[in-house]
Amino acid sequence: MTSTSKGEERLQGDSEEGSDYESCGEEGVDVAVGSRDADLTRPSEWTPEFQDSSESPPQHEEDSGGGKGEEKEKGEEEVGLDSTGEEKGSPEYVDEERLREEEEREGEGALTEAEREKRREECGKLKQEGNSLYKDGKPEEALQKYTAGLNLCPLGYTKDRAVLYANRAQMNRVLGHKDKAIRNSSKAIELDPEYLKAILRRAELYEETEKLDEALEDYKRVIELDSNNAEARRALIILPQKIEERNEKLKEEMMQNLKKLGNMVLKPFGLSTNNFNMVQDPSTGGYNIQFSQNK
Repeated sequence: MTSTSKGEERLQGDSEEGSDYESCGEEGVDVAVGSRDADLTRPSEWTPEFQDSSESPPQHEEDSGGGKGEEKEKGEEEVGLDSTGEEKGSPEYVDEERLREEEEREGEGALTEAEREKRREECGKLKQEGNSLYKDGKPEEALQKYTAGLNLCPLGYTKDRAVLYANRAQMNRVLGHKDKAIRNSSKAIELDPEYLKAILRRAELYEETEKLDEALEDYKRVIELDSNNAEARRALIILPQKIEERNEKLKEEMMQNLKKLGNMVLKPFGLSTNNFNMVQDPSTGGYNIQFSQNK
């Protein structure tokens, strides 16, 4: 599909009809670091047949005190989290503090440009290994490769890191970990605000998790970057109606709850909310409450 949008130049190198995932395993495909040819886009391209989609939160061991009877005070030692909310020590944790220190190091021990480029190349290899594992139906192992790449790639290579986070989002998506998928997509967009596929993926995830307002905003952004995007055009037609229906349902539920509460308060006085009517004033558009004893 040919696009005349602002996102066209960013997506050069992608196959015209296939996704990045489809092209990543073909012979002769450019797999240079920084290329998005191997990015993963749609969950419909492959569905795992084996994983339990439930996602268990990390388990924390409580400190019951050492042999000396010492007990840590609550909050004394905070658990380290990375920018996607992963806890230090978890399989998907990215040690950004270490990477930042390496970036800021000066003099002896500082990373040379050659060392930075070497790391970037190694990161690209890890990404390709992850893509191959995904093709083979091994998303969990692919996830490990992308995480290893993020722990190696210098922070300055923001677009390379954005692709890795976007690919991690796809792995979490097919594994049923949608909250993680959203966080990784958001990180990819933070690093590359015009990353069309990451924005589209997050929009779809928001829609799948009933976060319709957030989904609509992302789809609008997709249209800004690619005015011909069919998925975003579909969403801009149907989502406003779905949001309106949801809001009406919530309003009706709220009024029912208020009515129940009102009846509880009025019952000792022999009254109910049926004794009160809200009548709209046609001249002002406001409402007046009228009392009727015979109800």
